[in-house]
Amino acid sequence: MNADVVIVGAGAAGLMAARELARAGKKIIILEARDRIGGRIYPLSESDFGYEAMGGAEFIHGKAPVTKALAQELGLTLTHPTEWWNVRDGEPTKVAGAAPHDPQLEQKLRELTEDISVEEFLKKNFPKDTHAALWDFVCRWTEGYDAADIARASTFGLREEMLDSSTWMQMNIKEGYGPILRYLQQEAETHKVEFHFNTCVTSIDHTSSVVKVTTANGVEYKADKVILTVPLPLVSQISYTPAIPEKLAAVEKMGYGAVIKMLLRFKTKWWTGVREQIFERLFFMLSSEKVPTWWTQYPEERPVLTGWLPGPQALEMSKLSDEQILDAALQSLSNIFKISLSELKEQLTNYKIINWPADPYAQGVYSYATPWSEEGIAELRKPVANKLYFAGEALTQGHDNGTVEAALASGKETAEKILLLI
Repeated sequence: MNADVVIVGAGAAGLMAARELARAGKKIIILEARDRIGGRIYPLSESDFGYEAMGGAEFIHGKAPVTKALAQELGLTLTHPTEWWNVRDGEPTKVAGAAPHDPQLEQKLRELTEDISVEEFLKKNFPKDTHAALWDFVCRWTEGYDAADIARASTFGLREEMLDSSTWMQMNIKEGYGPILRYLQQEAETHKVEFHFNTCVTSIDHTSSVVKVTTANGVEYKADKVILTVPLPLVSQISYTPAIPEKLAAVEKMGYGAVIKMLLRFKTKWWTGVREQIFERLFFMLSSEKVPTWWTQYPEERPVLTGWLPGPQALEMSKLSDEQILDAALQSLSNIFKISLSELKEQLTNYKIINWPADPYAQGVYSYATPWSEEGIAELRKPVANKLYFAGEALTQGHDNGTVEAALASGKETAEKILLLI
């Protein structure tokens, strides 16, 4: 099968690249290993939770001009988080704005002239035996927001997040990302893009002027250009002829985080009046429990709580069954809200565990900055002989990496590069 461009992956980057190239009159084929579009954006059936819940990416981060333009074009509703609470110190307290930072921590972050790992930064400046609370704060931030390992996470990245709240503040799309995904697919199909699902790419031969892409079932596709939009860990699982050691080495320089996301649907919004507090406007609840972070769908009246288990702990728990992870989730909610397990189980009507580290086509959730990321990104942004291109949430330049915005922008930018050549 022949095309001008073969795109591997029907996530946000692949869909955006396909639309832009097809609009310009190019013949495009998308090869997707899953049976659906979206990749690590994962709209669930409305029948499961009463609305199209997001099993993967859910929020808009920062300015996100590409995402917001699409949302506006489709008439989608953006909502802003309301109340943030935490129960890390026992009693629920409302979080006002960005989390407070230790002045010494801010000073040391500002003084840093060379990027090092967060763990090395802490060891050099704040001995753990005398700064246990600060270690706990920084580790929770790094693991919770970036889903990162402190041994690899960038301190420059941490500094940017902590000292510039615009890089991490977020909002919701009331309707979810589903309408955007379907719109991009419909636009692509209108321009004759072919979608081949359940099609796993195993090898790419870019020896000659025509690139050959072979799938697990032995089908061969030929194209002038190929765009690879798979998650970082999957890049090395494809065989390349000739070999591309410099690209595989670039991937190793970059961080890639783990998250287990869990959605629990209940009969009622039981949490609104527990612990002698009014949680009617609750959006985020932060804790030190096994599943530490939870959020609601406020201002929507949906009796659904979403749990978020990030970082190294997610890797540890990824080997457990869904039932075991659910047990940990319910125990965490019981401890946070002081409600019995029996009451929670009586209230529970449905649940879904999205174990992203165990997903063979994701093996995690999104990229994060390491001290070596910029080198890796720079290398992967360079095409191989103007035939093999890489795109995705890990490969934009600026503050958006690891987000849907980054994936959409990367797909659009890659398409524009190709259109200059063909």
